[in-house]
Amino acid sequence: MLIKFDIDENFRKLKWDSDDTARFQNYSRYRELYRSEFSRPFRGVLNKLLRRYPLQNTTAQTLIEVNLFKSLTDFFKYLTTNNDFNILVDGEGQQVWDKISKDNNFITVLKEICVDNSRFGDALLKVAFKDGEVKIFSVCPDCWFPVFNNGNLNDLSGHILLFDLVHNGRLYKHIEKIHKGYIENEIWEVSNGVMSAKITDIGEFGLLPIDDFSDKWNDFVLFPVKNTTESDTYYGESDYKSCESIVEEIMLTISQNSKIINRHANPKLAGSIENTELNPITGERHFPNSDFITMGKDGQKPEYITADLQSDAIKTHIETLMQFFYILTKTPPQAYGIDVSANMSGESLKTILSSSVAKVKDIRDVSLTNAIIKTVQCALAFSGIENAAVKVNWDGDSAKSPKNNVIKLSE
Repeated sequence: MLIKFDIDENFRKLKWDSDDTARFQNYSRYRELYRSEFSRPFRGVLNKLLRRYPLQNTTAQTLIEVNLFKSLTDFFKYLTTNNDFNILVDGEGQQVWDKISKDNNFITVLKEICVDNSRFGDALLKVAFKDGEVKIFSVCPDCWFPVFNNGNLNDLSGHILLFDLVHNGRLYKHIEKIHKGYIENEIWEVSNGVMSAKITDIGEFGLLPIDDFSDKWNDFVLFPVKNTTESDTYYGESDYKSCESIVEEIMLTISQNSKIINRHANPKLAGSIENTELNPITGERHFPNSDFITMGKDGQKPEYITADLQSDAIKTHIETLMQFFYILTKTPPQAYGIDVSANMSGESLKTILSSSVAKVKDIRDVSLTNAIIKTVQCALAFSGIENAAVKVNWDGDSAKSPKNNVIKLSE
């Protein structure tokens, strides 16, 4: 946890406290899970498969990638944004916002926020004002450090964003210290992974040491969106945390059973040695065009050796694991296009999806709606419209006035 903006003390060696270290490690793992890059997060499963089925075997086993993580995130992204979503602004601000929204493709930015919020547990909306134009974009939280007054999670002092920057072939760190009404910009040289020296003149990088916009917007320009949170932590929790072990077991089970099925796809023959033919060159006996196991010398008729795969037990086990996945992620099979009971009415689907809808509503109530309202108000303030009354409409009811949903700027 950071309690001051002092870069010398906090970041000179690019080492953070244990909470931030664990947070960034989790971000890296969750990104790989979303992208189906399982070799590192599921290294233990892969090693287990390779020990049981070595690569020198002709049908070496690999991990069958069942990316339920991406499916989970995509479902909640669609559930959050694919409806009659709109943003209402009182008075002339509506036309100004509509243009800003179109220029920035705001719905795409919102979908990015939903993806980050699901996989990382945190997402960031950011507003910038450059060359007379308002910019709205999402920021990956793997460069984000909130700063708290006296370590109080309920007393946010500001934010620090730490970006890699390449200039004239050299690596630098661009640091944004986001305060209410202004941003401090710093550039640091990086040598061997360590910030070695602060650049005194950052004009050549196209930056001002202090970007003061307090006359237009006297608040932060970064707005966090959090997934489920607890009272003793500031950060949200990834959707992947609760189901990671279940998905790992599902992939391992499917992979192992796939190996067994593949092994017996070309069954062997068994019979007496009299059923084989003698190769006059090698002197060995064999059965043409088949793997053959000799059993006795009594003229036994050749028979295929088949495996008892216990397919019902395998199916039941996988279905049980999937049931745990649905419970832990608050999603039903129908969320993934699986129609388990033929076509269902809209009311039935609404009941089945009630847990998922409740989860999405909780995220909206906790932080998403507020973050969108503050983003819109900030964008409008940079466009000359102060203290705009903004309403986020999730159900398409455009008749309601936004006047009762004003969020006033911090004093």
